[in-house]
Amino acid sequence: MVTLQQTLKDAHDWANSRIHNLVVSAMDLKNPELVEDADCIRREFDEWLDPNLEDHDVFSMEYIGEGSDYE
Repeated sequence: MVTLQQTLKDAHDWANSRIHNLVVSAMDLKNPELVEDADCIRREFDEWLDPNLEDHDVFSMEYIGEGSDYE
C-alpha cells in the first residue's frame, strides 16, 4: 500500500516535472499558452514548491468505499 508521504512526494515530483516539461515545450514550439499552463500548475502547487517552507499542513481523508470500514 502506498503511504500518504509517498503520494505527496509523487505529486510534488510530478508538478515540478510537468512545469519543466511545459516550459521546455513552450520554448521549442514557441507556444506561450504552454507557459500559461505551467504557471497554472505552479500556482496550484505554490505552497508545496516553496523551498523556504519546511512543513506543510496536510489533511487526508480515510478511504470510504468498497472494502473500507465505512461500506
